[in-house]
Amino acid sequence: MLAVAPWCWRRMITNAATVTMKRKLAFILTLCLVAAGWLSAPSLAAAADRWFTPHRGLYRMSLASAESSSGIIGASGEMYFEWVDACDGWNVNQHTNLILATSQDTNNQIGLTFSGWEAKDGMKLRFQSSHFANGGVIDNIEGEASLSASGGAGTVVYSKPDAVTADLPEGTLFPSEYSRRMMASMRAGERRYSALMFDGSTIEGTYEVSTVFAAPRMHALPGASDGDASAGEEVWPVRMAYFPIQGGDVEPDFEVGALINAFGVAHHYDIDYGNFAVRAVLELYEEIAAPDC
Repeated sequence: MLAVAPWCWRRMITNAATVTMKRKLAFILTLCLVAAGWLSAPSLAAAADRWFTPHRGLYRMSLASAESSSGIIGASGEMYFEWVDACDGWNVNQHTNLILATSQDTNNQIGLTFSGWEAKDGMKLRFQSSHFANGGVIDNIEGEASLSASGGAGTVVYSKPDAVTADLPEGTLFPSEYSRRMMASMRAGERRYSALMFDGSTIEGTYEVSTVFAAPRMHALPGASDGDASAGEEVWPVRMAYFPIQGGDVEPDFEVGALINAFGVAHHYDIDYGNFAVRAVLELYEEIAAPDC
């Protein structure tokens, strides 16, 4: 997974952004929803039965690349998240802070907080998010959504910023269910998974999210010494593209690349804003004990 007024973000981060930074930060939530425990290294068979582990983690963010036209010369920040088994659903909390340094010797600070609950049958979603810029609140979004069936049509009812009810099209998935199906497709050796997804992080509604998997390869685990083959694991380079379902655009609003293992753990994300990109690298990870349901 997964809107603040686009003009506000563009004014803050130069004209490089053609869609809101908020949705791109919110996308991190979608991949975090597939995270499981590489620190405990469960077997692939166990991962198939338990497709994720309740956990909390911290990603460190930095500038991956930038064209001179972007005006961006540096980036730093962090994203904290936790995903908790609530017996009847999944509770998700995320806090993201990103500071962009510009060639005009200014720093722009952007923040996102998100909390949500998704039913384990994939049919209900409650969400609340706040978005900040340079210490000020850009907007607050709150509401709940429901589907007639998992992958069916549904309705979203916003209470903030305004009381609005909107339809969700047939085929819509909420982020946990999208992540579960995406991981199943990847493990099955498929090369692409595409579905409609609604995550409640913006008021833009449902997107078609297309994920492409490259062939798996070996990757060293964090902290592994050079040449220690036993400390490596098989990972899949993936690329997720967000397409608006209205307007018939053939180009995605944005794309995000990641390197994930068979248990859904992303070693890092590359978030492309157009003429600059930010990398988020997993730094800290802790499993959360499952409740006695």
